[in-house]
Amino acid sequence: MSTFEYYASLRADILEVITGVEDSGFDLYWDDTTPNYVTKGKLSEIYKKYLAEAEKFGLYVVTRHCDCPNSSHSGYSMSNIYGLEVTYGDEHYVWSGGQMYQGPRSCVCPCSTINKQSQHHVIDDVIYDKCADQELCKNIEGILFDVIGAIDCAGDNKPRSAIREILLRSVIRLNDQLLPEPMDVFIESGLNKIHDKTLQRTS
Repeated sequence: MSTFEYYASLRADILEVITGVEDSGFDLYWDDTTPNYVTKGKLSEIYKKYLAEAEKFGLYVVTRHCDCPNSSHSGYSMSNIYGLEVTYGDEHYVWSGGQMYQGPRSCVCPCSTINKQSQHHVIDDVIYDKCADQELCKNIEGILFDVIGAIDCAGDNKPRSAIREILLRSVIRLNDQLLPEPMDVFIESGLNKIHDKTLQRTS
């Protein structure tokens, strides 16, 4: 999948979700709009799919396990879905400072010798391959962070307007990456041309 295909496919999937996000009806008995949990599930699948694809461009999300009930736990234990050998602050990668999640999670800490799940604090750190296009990784990170933000807004009884707002921002970001130049630059160029023509007519 090329960068253009990645952006175009992600944009199409996000737009499909946006069209299904309608405000709930005033009469809940007749409310046939898409419930938040369905939207949340769709967005979670989109995030997983495009996070996995982002590996091709050098962007990874690795999990830092800050603590767990294991008495032998010390410092940060690291895990990831890629099979990478990564330690916290590993100099072989660029640590963007971005985090996709921070908080409690029920999962297996790498320090557990019996692979037993436990509820403990984790941080999902964003890192880049040092050989990757850093600007591309930064753009993808921002878009995926919007998807995570929309997932957070898709909780029970939360207003759906917030979901649409965040997803529309991600579409704007994607539009800027798909177009030959960012929309703001295109508009400024167009206004300058109009201004120049106006000056020519009045001179």
